[in-house]
Amino acid sequence: MAYSETAARPFRADRNFRLMLGFTLVAQFQPHLAIWVVYLTDYRHLTLTQVGIMEALYWGVKLIAEVPTGAFADRFGRRLTFITGTVVEGAGIAIFALAGTFPLLSLSYLLWSLGFAFRSGNDSAYIYDALAAEDRGAEFAQRQGRFGAAVQIAFTLGGIAGAAFAARTSLAAATLAGVVPSMLGVGVLLLMQEPPRRGGTTHMPYLDTLRGAWRVLQTRAALRWAILFEVTIGAAAPAHFLLLQPFLTHHAVPLAWYGVALAPSGFAHAAGSILSARLARAFGLRRTLLAGLVAVVAPLSVLAAFDAVWMLPAFWVAQFAGGTVEPALGGYVNDRTESAVRATVLSVAPLGFSLMVMFASPLAGITADVHLGLGFAALAGVVGLGAGTAFLLWRSADARDPAPIEASL
Repeated sequence: MAYSETAARPFRADRNFRLMLGFTLVAQFQPHLAIWVVYLTDYRHLTLTQVGIMEALYWGVKLIAEVPTGAFADRFGRRLTFITGTVVEGAGIAIFALAGTFPLLSLSYLLWSLGFAFRSGNDSAYIYDALAAEDRGAEFAQRQGRFGAAVQIAFTLGGIAGAAFAARTSLAAATLAGVVPSMLGVGVLLLMQEPPRRGGTTHMPYLDTLRGAWRVLQTRAALRWAILFEVTIGAAAPAHFLLLQPFLTHHAVPLAWYGVALAPSGFAHAAGSILSARLARAFGLRRTLLAGLVAVVAPLSVLAAFDAVWMLPAFWVAQFAGGTVEPALGGYVNDRTESAVRATVLSVAPLGFSLMVMFASPLAGITADVHLGLGFAALAGVVGLGAGTAFLLWRSADARDPAPIEASL
């Protein structure tokens, strides 16, 4: 169906990229994201340790589903994968908002996570394939940066609206409102086209797709360590999505202002995503990644040392630094990966991120239940040791094999 559609209407990368941005701005306008931790702690009466364990479940499901859903995208198409993931994720959010028991909350996390897994990696593969169809692959990092910015902008605006709505109604109502963006997002997806892929329309069998991705990672050491760097620097994520709301509660920030307080973090991440390609061109990928690592670890260390509401900007610095890493590394990985297994390889980083957050979330929750600053210190240690080691290994491997995969064929 995707290819007859392409024949009826020529594929245009710019049109479909605009639609993809529109889908992102609609589907990721999720009002519950600014209050979901408070929803679980204040409305469902869970501790931060329990929330951390729930997060481990969420990311554990995503870990199991990540590569299979990437192979599904390579086999059955990018657009169908987006639609499937959005529907499943919306169902998970609906159950999450209505769940009154731990088993139902667990079911909601399973569906929510599975839907997210269908989108992970598929978005980058869609952008790259769309640009490659018009010989514009060099634009990937810039376009990926804009896409990442759109995600953060949607999250931020949704959070502002959701926190204000929760203050006027209830935490449960604001959480249930998160279903609406998913429903609207499917409508936008139906207007998008499947991007043509180089090498013809023949799909690799599912298991062959997985084996092909594994062979790429086995033979490309620089690719392995680049992905590991992206994975380990992601251990800082629980500081933002798990500990920031308790930080605001600890310092008596009113609920209605949660979205506004979180907004600079989202915009900082968006700015980092937009500037990522420019920074990599200006300073080189190695310097950009090293600066990103330092600018993530330092704010976490500061938050661990100083317990004051005026330390809120430290979150913004860490979010900006995190935003600079993914688009730059995304271009690096794409240039070294064949189209037939691209979505699967790109799913490896989200898979590893899931594993990392599956470990880091309970760690952050358990330590933060003792003292909030201890949670930030634990995350700073994990990121500094893990990403620092991965950076050194990647720098060495990249110096030995700097050429993109296409150049070596």
